[in-house]
Amino acid sequence: MARTSAVSAHRARLAALRAETEARLARTLTEYDTLTVDADDVGGADDEGGAELDGTLVERDRLRSLAAEDTEVLKRIDDAVARAKTRQWQTCRLCGQPIGEPRLEALPTTDVCVTCKAAGTVW
Repeated sequence: MARTSAVSAHRARLAALRAETEARLARTLTEYDTLTVDADDVGGADDEGGAELDGTLVERDRLRSLAAEDTEVLKRIDDAVARAKTRQWQTCRLCGQPIGEPRLEALPTTDVCVTCKAAGTVW
């Protein structure tokens, strides 16, 4: 029973992380779309909006980067959910040792133990 509740708690953490990440990604993409539309209005033939356009381009790059990071987090969540279904979610993929509940609580998408992470074998 304890194992079942641990799996349920882990899946709940992953579901909460997914909801948070999806919401953040949606906000980021909305902001990106808004900047894209606004950028079309800046820098017309009689407009001196070059500096504003440069700032908009930098902000769009930042938002693209944030969206890419959130997309990667969603992939890691999917991978963690798949591991939970196969009961591999508590086992380090590198050394086969237990990951440890405190680490999984802090980093629910992790697939490596503290020892392997500290050894620098993964990023």
